[in-house]
Parts: sequence; structure tokens; C-alpha cells
Amino acid sequence: MPYYLFLCRSITHAQRMSRTLERSGITARFFRPPMGMTDRGCSYAVRVAENNVSAAWERLRAEGLLPMRVFYIGGDGAFREVRM
Repeated sequence: MPYYLFLCRSITHAQRMSRTLERSGITARFFRPPMGMTDRGCSYAVRVAENNVSAAWERLRAEGLLPMRVFYIGGDGAFREVRM
């Protein structure tokens, strides 16, 4: 199933993003991003389902918790960076 990854600068930022989205009813788990997505060792990613990405983005923007980068992972498992 396709989904989006919001890359965060730290685990704290990822935790805040995840909690904000979860309180809004959007499932959002955080974890270490796959190799190749970032050159920063301390980065974390928050996973959001494709059907929730618009609501998630608006909620994060309203809270001032925007990610560093956003990636779309398609059904084939390949990822590409996107602009929101």
C-alpha cells in the first residue's frame, strides 16, 4: 500500500509529529528512515497513509511541525521525494 514518509531532524521532532497526528485521528508511526533517504544520522521518519496525507500535512502546518523532506513510497517499494 502506498504511503508517505515525513523526515524529521530528530527523534523528538518525530515524536511530536506523531503525537499531534494521532490526537487528530491519523495513524502515524515514527521510526528510523531507510538507508539512502538521508545523510543525517539522527533523522527519523513518520509514516502516514496515502489517504491521510492532506489532512496530516494541514495539521502539521497548523502546529508548526513541518518535516525536513517528504517521500512518497509507491506500491513497488520505490521512493521519490515530493513537494507538498
